[in-house]
Amino acid sequence: MAKAKKITAALTAALLCTASLTACSDTSYVMTVGDSKINAGIYIYNELTEMSYQMTMMYYQNGIKKDYFDQKVDGKAFDEYLSDYALTATKEYAAVVDKFNELGLTLSDEDIKSINDSISSTWDSQGEFYESEGISKESVKLALKGSKMREELFDHYYAEGGEEAVSDDEMVKYLDDNYLRYKSISFAKTKASTDSSSSATDSSTDSADAANEEAKAKRDEFLEKAQGVSFDDFDSIIDEYNDYVASKNAKDSSSAADSDSSAAESSTASDDTSSVSDIDTSSTASDDTSSVSDSTADSSSTVDSNSSTDSSSSEPDPYANEKMVNYGAMDDSQKDTTNGKILKEVSGMSTDVATAYEDDNAYYILIKGDIKDRDTEYAKDKHEDLLKEMKSDEFQEKLTSWVEKLDIKVNNKAIKRYTPKVVYDKQTEYYSKNNNS
Repeated sequence: MAKAKKITAALTAALLCTASLTACSDTSYVMTVGDSKINAGIYIYNELTEMSYQMTMMYYQNGIKKDYFDQKVDGKAFDEYLSDYALTATKEYAAVVDKFNELGLTLSDEDIKSINDSISSTWDSQGEFYESEGISKESVKLALKGSKMREELFDHYYAEGGEEAVSDDEMVKYLDDNYLRYKSISFAKTKASTDSSSSATDSSTDSADAANEEAKAKRDEFLEKAQGVSFDDFDSIIDEYNDYVASKNAKDSSSAADSDSSAAESSTASDDTSSVSDIDTSSTASDDTSSVSDSTADSSSTVDSNSSTDSSSSEPDPYANEKMVNYGAMDDSQKDTTNGKILKEVSGMSTDVATAYEDDNAYYILIKGDIKDRDTEYAKDKHEDLLKEMKSDEFQEKLTSWVEKLDIKVNNKAIKRYTPKVVYDKQTEYYSKNNNS
């Protein structure tokens, strides 16, 4: 009898031990918030989404197409950055849901329908992939709802009627204190071609110097025409410049065609590389959203533009040739870029005075406008974007404080299981398998 009791006790202890190990090794959740568990799928979703974004940026900014985990982001190794990002984003998700419920806020039926429609579309095209990563449909739905709740909380505080709503006067003052308004024309510089040893040849250097002298002379010619011209009337100089560019393009195209014809007749293969090399002819009329990222865009465009008018409108856009840029929000690294240096030049200029500027890429004509001539209208047209610029940092401080107040316990076993490298390898395996099938 005593022996039987010992055996029963041993089996019971073994079962309890097994149950305890199972509980401790449960990686279906990534953290607990009080008595609630946060799905690991939400953490993996955050990790995967940021990974895709950063890999895309690596490609477009630096041409990187592999060896991602040898790179650094914000001074951290790629895998460390992603782990930290996903953990922070998941904690913030928990804080957003908690604060949203505390304030008694609700998502509208329209919001829920939009989220459900997005989930259905996503799952039709990528559901199998997400499931291969360990991300359920429910986890994606919760993540999307969390994003919408975050938007609603921001509006709860700062939108019209909010607890800390931003007035029209505050927004106009923000524009006056931080924004630059300007127009520009640029004449691209020609760089000397190199030989097989990557050294510029004497002939190519002479050719580049001659082309640059011509470009500079043409810039100075247009600068002379712009003397005494107001910011508003500078559009006429831009129109004349665009006519000049169109004429030059036509002439260069004709010359290239004649050269090709002559080469064919003489059976000599000559590669014409001089087409519009001395002038950048790109001209756009895109909608400037006035974010800091816009202010660091490629500065070689012929005419910086800012259109706040619907492209379907029959009325011409009076602001098509100008830029409104939040220079005040740029940090030192952004101000040290090519475009940042142009903006620094503009910031020190007087209004309505066409000014010459030059960098390694081009010769410019810059003219600065008075921000106050447009601040009220711009604040109205770009209200939502400006609100985010003005209050995003402040809202982030609120969010961080909400996180700190929560009783969050991280499930480290889940963190160690769903590493960025594991997520990346599963992605690679999935697409490799499906692209070959």
